[in-house]
Amino acid sequence: MKFIDLFAGIGGFHSGLEQNGHECVGWVEWDKFARQSYEALYDTKGLYTAHDIKSIPNGNDFPYADIWTFGSPCTNISIAGNRQGLQGEQSSMFFEVIRLLNDRDWEAKPTYLILENVKNLLSSNGGRDFQRVIAEMDQAGYNVEWRVFNSANFVPQHRERVYVVGSLRGRIEGGRSVLSGFGEDEANLRPGQTIKVVAQRSNYRSNNVISVTGVSPTLNTAQGGGRVPHILVEKNGQPAIRRLTPRECWRLQGFTDDQFDRVKAAGLSDTQLYKQAGNAVTVPVVAMITKNLK
Repeated sequence: MKFIDLFAGIGGFHSGLEQNGHECVGWVEWDKFARQSYEALYDTKGLYTAHDIKSIPNGNDFPYADIWTFGSPCTNISIAGNRQGLQGEQSSMFFEVIRLLNDRDWEAKPTYLILENVKNLLSSNGGRDFQRVIAEMDQAGYNVEWRVFNSANFVPQHRERVYVVGSLRGRIEGGRSVLSGFGEDEANLRPGQTIKVVAQRSNYRSNNVISVTGVSPTLNTAQGGGRVPHILVEKNGQPAIRRLTPRECWRLQGFTDDQFDRVKAAGLSDTQLYKQAGNAVTVPVVAMITKNLK
């Protein structure tokens, strides 16, 4: 199926969907460094693109796609953010997606909407923000389901995120569920891992250090200096402490070393590489959710 990648970042949705044979036909991302990485990672020639979703005058400007994905900005919802909720400047971008969606006739609407956000979306403003998300998607014509997945079930990083899937009513035979089809083993056992280096289980401001057999705390967009998770290693036969490298942070989001190398070669700084890893959607989670879409 074809998909449009909104608030694309470095394309965690893109990578996960592509693993299942789905095809990108468009992407929207405002951050110039994220755009630089995206273009290094994927073949964007001929794809629809825009920098600012607010500048798109009408939802019919998009090419048709079966899936719209959006890791909607969570700055105003995150525990580490300013707690303004959906009315905050960044998180209100959700309503821009709804605006563009409502511009389209029923036949031109995507079959699926897939939203990823911080777990705190469920309780933001006493739950009213999440209720608004569900109501807006419902009014646009979608049956809505949601589930919290922890990336630690797929990669060695504690990262709880809520995934919301909307299925266009009348187009999916029997109103088939997307998120309820996973058995407990499939949702909670990691596949074979090649990631060897993981980090501390602690607050991001803490200097506590754990061994390489631990689980990384949630990577965030403020990585840098002492905020990057630290691990205990051996150097010249003696215990030593070092922070995770940008490559290791990208691994913790499920990106391949080849992908990291392409972005590094494109000239991205370590500061941006840390930030982009912390802002990404975990690729293996997306791949699992989207492998059975029909």
